[in-house]
Amino acid sequence: MKKHKNGIVLVLLLLAASCFALSLIRLGEFRENKKVKIVFIPKVMDETNDFWMSMISGAKSAAREYQADIVILAPQIENDYVTQEKYIDEAIKLNPDVIALSPIRYSEMTGSVWKIKEAGIKLVLLDSMLDEDLAECCVSTDNIEAGTQMGNKMLDYMKEDTKIAIMSFVKASSTAIEREQGVRIGLGKYENRIETVLYSNSDYEQAYEQTKQLLEEKPEVNLIAGLNLYSTVGVARAVREMDLKHKIYIVGFDNDVEGIQYLEEGIIDTLIVQKPFNMGYLGIQKAVEIAKGKKVEKIIYSETEIITVDNIYTDENQKLLFPF
Repeated sequence: MKKHKNGIVLVLLLLAASCFALSLIRLGEFRENKKVKIVFIPKVMDETNDFWMSMISGAKSAAREYQADIVILAPQIENDYVTQEKYIDEAIKLNPDVIALSPIRYSEMTGSVWKIKEAGIKLVLLDSMLDEDLAECCVSTDNIEAGTQMGNKMLDYMKEDTKIAIMSFVKASSTAIEREQGVRIGLGKYENRIETVLYSNSDYEQAYEQTKQLLEEKPEVNLIAGLNLYSTVGVARAVREMDLKHKIYIVGFDNDVEGIQYLEEGIIDTLIVQKPFNMGYLGIQKAVEIAKGKKVEKIIYSETEIITVDNIYTDENQKLLFPF
């Protein structure tokens, strides 16, 4: 009788184990086949800014390929972190599997982002970081390394009397902080040539006006670093208007049609070009994988390229500069 009971217990245990294994398989199949819902909150939706439009295009492309539902919520001004925080609240109400976020501020937005974690929603960061480790995955340019590339390239335009200005963008943004840090590393012993650091607040007009005022008040400045697209193009507009071509060297970040024209004209001397389409694509790809329970790398860096008038026309760089 005892042996009979033991046999029944064994059969029941085996049956339970089989059911458990089957449920795990079905759970895995469900995760693999379910349609992932993602909300992407970039820094800005601005059709004049090829960087962000390219990143959004990459995100949409990945969503199509991986059959994910994607909603995009973005401020109309890159420095508008208050609106971005409102979009975070709106995104949480939509209850997606993952929120992909490009935070405008490094520390001021951390409280808002904590709400994502408290709601049990997975988080992927694109382009910019936060001062706390809240994300499952971060996809960005290695901004310190890219800034170092910029600083090293600036040495090509260094003369005995060179004075430098940096036109940064949003003071509290992780990308601005890291790029400036990299520029200083790249300049090495010439870091002390930096006369001033200005902030355009990611506004073409502010970069333009500040550059004009700078060059009127400090005519000794003859090398300017623009740390994002708005800053770079704003600086170039001022230099062109003031007829200072070949008198002021400009090394900038990012590209659009206007910036490339300035490069071809010799107003901009070098562009450090990111790969925003790749960032957008990888960010959504990793969001889908995270939603399906897969492990992903914590930090994924996207490369940058140094573009000058000497290599602008190569097939590879033409594809990079004109992705659409």
